Amino acid sequence: MGGGFVMVPLQVMLADVKPLRANAASLAAIVPISIAGATVYYLGGSGGRPALDLRFAGLLVVGGVLGAYGGARLASRVSSLWLARALAIVLALVGLKQLAAP
Repeated sequence: MGGGFVMVPLQVMLADVKPLRANAASLAAIVPISIAGATVYYLGGSGGRPALDLRFAGLLVVGGVLGAYGGARLASRVSSLWLARALAIVLALVGLKQLAAP
């Protein structure tokens, strides 16, 4: 789970930000955070070897870019109410999963 599971609901509930804008802000925040974290893992491996598998990370980047593009296109076509409901359902399912198998 990424920070979006915390960042997006807090923006929606506490700052009265529309879900679409909260998702966009969360995605924009991930870029510098990911670059900083990946750099630390790449340089901080044990035994002089990087702790980051660049091939696997590349696959995640491709999948993430395609998923973010598709999700952003879809989210822009869905009303804020339905987007908020979908977010609530996903968060409830994640919470139930955490309770069942932490």
